[in-house]
Amino acid sequence: MTSTLQTLQTLQTPRTLRTLRTLRNAADAADAADAADPADPADGAGVAGWQCDWMPWPGSYAAAMFGERAVPIAGVGSPAVAEFAVMELAAALRLSHEAALALVGEVLDLAHRLPRTWALVRELWVPAHLGREAARVSRDLDLATAGHADRLLAWQPKRLNPHRIGVLIHEARLYADPDRAVADHDRAMATRKVECRYGTGAPGTGEAWMVLDEADLVAFDSTVGVMADQIGALGHAGSLDVRRAHAVGILADPQAALDLLAVDPTAPDAGHDPAVVAAEDIAHDAANPFRRPDHTHKSASSSSGGKGGPGGSGGSGEVVLVFHITDRDLLDTGTSWGSGGVAVSPKLGPVLLGRLQSWLLTAGKVTIRPVVDHATIGLVDAHDPPARMAAAVRLRDTTCVYPGCGRDAESCDLDHIETYVPVDQGGPPGQTRPDALAPLCRRYHRAKTFGAFTYRRLPDGAYEWTLPTGITVTTGPVTHRPRRRT
Repeated sequence: MTSTLQTLQTLQTPRTLRTLRTLRNAADAADAADAADPADPADGAGVAGWQCDWMPWPGSYAAAMFGERAVPIAGVGSPAVAEFAVMELAAALRLSHEAALALVGEVLDLAHRLPRTWALVRELWVPAHLGREAARVSRDLDLATAGHADRLLAWQPKRLNPHRIGVLIHEARLYADPDRAVADHDRAMATRKVECRYGTGAPGTGEAWMVLDEADLVAFDSTVGVMADQIGALGHAGSLDVRRAHAVGILADPQAALDLLAVDPTAPDAGHDPAVVAAEDIAHDAANPFRRPDHTHKSASSSSGGKGGPGGSGGSGEVVLVFHITDRDLLDTGTSWGSGGVAVSPKLGPVLLGRLQSWLLTAGKVTIRPVVDHATIGLVDAHDPPARMAAAVRLRDTTCVYPGCGRDAESCDLDHIETYVPVDQGGPPGQTRPDALAPLCRRYHRAKTFGAFTYRRLPDGAYEWTLPTGITVTTGPVTHRPRRRT
C-alpha cells in the first residue's frame, strides 16, 4: 500500500500531503501486521489497494451479492481495485467519488500501460495533468496499441499538450484498427441523449444538452427555424435566438406545435380565422412548467379555451415542484413580478412569487402539500418509514450525507444509521424515526452495509464518518438559507 500512496502523492497538490501521511502510517501498520501473519496470497490476487484482505469470501449470500468486490477501473493490463478502497480515499482526500476513481484509475494506467510516460511524469518532464490526460484518452486501447501510443508520447515530451496527446493516441489507434471510425460512429449512436439541466443558466433559465443523430439534428434545426419564423410572423417581437428558444418550449406540447405550424398568418382573412387567433395565443403565451401534452386536444379551434395550449393543464401526468414559501406569501395579492417576493425551489432555484402565482393560475388542477416538520413526526416500529417521515428526512438533509457526495436526497435510499433489528427478533421499539435515518445514495449505502464504514449523526445535524482505516471525517451540518434583510 505504501507504494500505492506514493504513486497517488505524485499527482496530488501539497494540501493533501498531510492526509496522505496519515494514510501511509496506517498502511505501514497494516504492512507490519501482514509480515507477522501473512494472508493467503490467493485472497488478494490481482487486487490493488489496502483493502484487498477485506474482500468478501463466501460466507453469506448478501455479502457475496452486494458486498465489496474487486472492480476494474483502468484499462486492460491494469490490476483491479478493492471497491471500498476508492470510497475511503475519496473521503480522506475530500474528493468526490468520481474524482478519486479517476485519480486512481489514471495512475494505474500510467504505471501499467504507459510506463515511458509515467517515468517522464515522475521525473517532472511531463506535467501530472498531461500524464493523466494521456491515461484517460488511451484507456480504450489494447495493451499492444497502448505501448505504441506510449512510444509516441515519449518521443517529444516537451511538445505535449492536451490536443497533441489526443492526436498521437488517435494515430496509434488507427494503426491498430483502421475500422475504428465506423465502430466509433456506432458506439456514439448508442449514447444519444437529451439532458435538461436546471439552475445552470442565468436566473430563471436552464439548459438543454442533446446528442442526436446528425440527420435528426438537421431536421430538428429546420423545424425550430420554421416555428421561429412562424411565431415571428404572428407578431412575436423577440430576436431570432429568443424565438427559436420559445419554439423549443412550444414543442413540449406537440398539439400546440401542430396548431402553430398549420396556419398561414399571411392569408387575406387570417385576422378572422379562429385557428390563426389560437396560434397567436400560443406564440405569445408565457412558459409554464406545469404544462403537459393534452391527448384529448383535437383541433386548433378548441385550443382557444386554453386547456391544451402551453398554459394548459394537460392531463397526461403530474408535475411536482417544491417551493420554500409560506401560505401568507402565496396569498399576498399585492405581490408583483418586480416587488421582490421570492420563492425558492430546490429544482428550479429562486423564482419570483408573481411568476409562481401566474403558473398556478394556469396550471389547471393544483395540489398543495405543506412541508412537514420532522420534529413533529412520531416513531414507528416498521423498517420502512412512512411517506411523511421520508419526505421530512430528505428535505432536512437535501443530499447524500457521505463526505463529498452531492447526489440529491430525492434519489437516495433512506438508511438506518444504526442497523435495524426487527421488533419480533428482539429489536427495541421506535427504531424508525427522523433522527435515526439519513439519505445515502446506493453506492455509499452498500459501502456502509457491507464494508467497515460507520457514521453517526451529531446534535448539530452534521455527520461523523469513521473510515475502515480509523480516520474520521465530519460533514458540515445543513445550514439554513439566510433570510433577506428588509
